[in-house]
Amino acid sequence: MIDWDVKNITMMDKHYKEILHPSVNLIYFCRHFEEIYTMTMNEEVLLPDIFNDIMFYTSNGINARYKVLYSPKKEEEISEKLLPQRMKQRAKRQKAHNNGLDEYYDFMMKEVEEFVKKYPFWKELIRR
Repeated sequence: MIDWDVKNITMMDKHYKEILHPSVNLIYFCRHFEEIYTMTMNEEVLLPDIFNDIMFYTSNGINARYKVLYSPKKEEEISEKLLPQRMKQRAKRQKAHNNGLDEYYDFMMKEVEEFVKKYPFWKELIRR
């Protein structure tokens, strides 16, 4: 079980709910994090960028992904395979950020919407 920093995650969830339409459901993500993270690792799929940020919101500040029992060798192999995608994601994030908050928020939500399109059983990640 992950020791989420519930206060900060709740505050961020409320903030995104006010500014993003549709919005991302961070509370739902945290409740299902281990399932989502394990699935994406097994399928070698990159998580939407916004979730990478949330994984740092634990009570002791250790990234939640390091708390999921996974072989370090397997995690390293997958990380290497995902590195080119991660670098593209970072470049898109930076470009969107440089173009203003509206484009940055659009970038974040498009990634979540694409993720849910690929995995419709995680549709609760989007709050409409």
